[in-house]
Amino acid sequence: MRYYIADCHFFHRSLNEKMDQRGFADAEEMNEYMIQKWNHKVRPRDEVVILGDFSMEKGEKTNEILRRLHGRLYLIEGNHDYYLKDSDFERERFVELMQDEEDRNEFADT
Repeated sequence: MRYYIADCHFFHRSLNEKMDQRGFADAEEMNEYMIQKWNHKVRPRDEVVILGDFSMEKGEKTNEILRRLHGRLYLIEGNHDYYLKDSDFERERFVELMQDEEDRNEFADT
């Protein structure tokens, strides 16, 4: 199965507190809820295409989330994916990382 998801915004406190007012006690509780829902739906061999804005944290904290998620992950870089520039970020978790239009077009043709 292949799933598509966008704008997870793990660690984004303002989404919970001000913007979307998601209703969690804090960002950690929000993250745990999203991980639980993800892993309930996605099996280890499923493909998940993340359409940008996965995490608002730095590399290592984002790695911790990614290690816990089921599935074979593909990422199309979003405008908030700053962790990609962090040297501590482990790109190997993604089967494919698409950072420009050419990468995206090649993926769309598969």
